[in-house]
Amino acid sequence: MMNLTPVAHGRPKQLQGLMCCVVALLLSACQQTQIVFTPTEPPSLASFEIPYPLDNHLPESGVIIPATDPMFSDEVHTELDLPYQLHRLASVQSTYDLSSNSLSNRVSLAVISPQTPFNNPDTLQIALQEKARALAISLADPCLETFSIRVSLHSINLSLTCPDDVNHIYGLLVQFWQPNTFIDATTAPVDIDNIRRQLKLNKHLNAFSGAEIDKQWREKLLGPEHPYNKVLNNDALFDTLSLKQLQQIQQQAASQAQWHLFLPNMQAKNAEFDLQASIKLWPLLTTSFPKSSPQADKLETTTPKQTKKIFLIDAPGSVQTQVRLGYRIGYRIDHSINHAIGHTVDSELGGMSETSQLNSQEVALSCRSLSALMGRSFSGRLYYDLREKRGLTYGIYGQCANAPLSSSIKFYGSTAIEHTGAFVVGILDHLALVKTQSASQGEINALKTYLIGEDLLSQDNSIQRENQYLQQLATGLTQVDVQKLNAELQALTPKRLQQLANGAFSGEPLIILRGDIDRIIPDLTSKLPEWQLERVKVD
Repeated sequence: MMNLTPVAHGRPKQLQGLMCCVVALLLSACQQTQIVFTPTEPPSLASFEIPYPLDNHLPESGVIIPATDPMFSDEVHTELDLPYQLHRLASVQSTYDLSSNSLSNRVSLAVISPQTPFNNPDTLQIALQEKARALAISLADPCLETFSIRVSLHSINLSLTCPDDVNHIYGLLVQFWQPNTFIDATTAPVDIDNIRRQLKLNKHLNAFSGAEIDKQWREKLLGPEHPYNKVLNNDALFDTLSLKQLQQIQQQAASQAQWHLFLPNMQAKNAEFDLQASIKLWPLLTTSFPKSSPQADKLETTTPKQTKKIFLIDAPGSVQTQVRLGYRIGYRIDHSINHAIGHTVDSELGGMSETSQLNSQEVALSCRSLSALMGRSFSGRLYYDLREKRGLTYGIYGQCANAPLSSSIKFYGSTAIEHTGAFVVGILDHLALVKTQSASQGEINALKTYLIGEDLLSQDNSIQRENQYLQQLATGLTQVDVQKLNAELQALTPKRLQQLANGAFSGEPLIILRGDIDRIIPDLTSKLPEWQLERVKVD
């Protein structure tokens, strides 16, 4: 028995030595193995043809007709000098409102600056939200709990929705625009420290969430001197913001704006509006501000020319890559068309580029139709191919940004690090395909159904209805212009769509990626050798 002891202890030592050798060999083998990234494939399109015999058993859907009636009716009172344009919800629109309680009245007070963007609208948004919180605590009015604010570069819309009389709701809304609303300690003063903290917190959250890529997108797309890039993200102001500065921002926005008041239709309960009383409550400006010249801004702005360059934002350790890829859309210089449609409908990229091929009417049509064709979620080309067929992403979407000083189409989504190159190539291949190969009539019909149906649904939602109307006002589109666009959409053909694609997707797209640069550069270099890679430093 004693002789067995050395043997019993020796075998485990021999096994341990053998296992160490095996592990060492495996590790050395792994170090020599080259990572194989996702291969690229030709673009794949969905079939919109209904196979036999299913077509004999499906009901006819009919043709979806776009709405021709206006969403709001304008009230004109020549005997009164109203400081706002009064809009009543068209009675036909209120029957199927999916977004509000029929027992409540929705009143919205909006300011619009069609030709010049508001200065520091992101700061003003946080301040107005803080004011709503202070008023809700001070007045204990349940209506203020329904406060909503929607801010864009050219519009600020404040809304309340509650069962109270419209005159009472109006009185609450005008308090936000009184000249002393932020500085008077007797009228629910705001906490300026909390506003500064919220602005700084939003900046950090954007960096953490990856939203900083959209800021870089706008800067690279428009150029640092474009008005849209000069009025946002004022970091210096975030650090030193005072109540006096806040009041100046509010008063400057009020001085340059057109005012619009949205009321429910006359059939609604408590919808009788006292015009004389509304004038007495109207806020008066205490300071005059010079109005900038929008034409001068556009002439001084030069749009960056895109080249075969991919901008990279480093996010070490990230497991996915965020992708932003798209085009600026410019105009063919046609002054007769611009004046007919309205000179405020300009390109989101500021001005006209030498390669522009579209007039103002075509910009709106191509921006809307092409972004939906490629990126309308489940039924878009990119989603179908890059997710459903190839599994490169959870989702990829298209966005049409049509603003008074700019228009652009952006495709955005995220993909795994190892899919980065294939994902970007897949998008580029589809953008090239739509310019060289006509869409099928079935796909065109599906696109029309989607866009017209989307427009009809937006009119059954009070928030979307107002947003759409404000967008029309900001871009200078009349109801006639909107009807003309809908008529062109109904008449859209495969050939016409291909023409729009060649005009909108001319030149090189802007591409910005956010991910682990060290891991994605080898794949990008392999799959996109003709593209130059440039790192972008984020503040």
